[in-house]
Amino acid sequence: MSAREPSQRPDASGSLIVFVLDIDRRPTLAFEASGPAEAQEICRDADLQADLAAFTSDGVPICAPDSTLGLRAATQAEIAAFRHAVERAPASDQPTMTFLIKVDGVVVVTVGPE
Repeated sequence: MSAREPSQRPDASGSLIVFVLDIDRRPTLAFEASGPAEAQEICRDADLQADLAAFTSDGVPICAPDSTLGLRAATQAEIAAFRHAVERAPASDQPTMTFLIKVDGVVVVTVGPE
């Protein structure tokens, strides 16, 4: 999945914040950003929007043209799922984004903290 690489500016506590993109009130995608403004910028990325429109879950588009998008800080369980995925992701210079839902055509080896 393409997205602009977030800057590594830490928040006031010195770390990045995990955010969740809710699509139609469904927690869908977790990622890190330095704060809400950067998280909003990531969500507006044209490549990310195109990817979300192209992927399906159980045969239904993840993000339809009329979908309602919401951005919020992740819950503790969502942060744990994100960290779990990051630990298992292959090394990359691209940011890690974790789907919190099943995505058709994607094989998932692990789905949550063990």
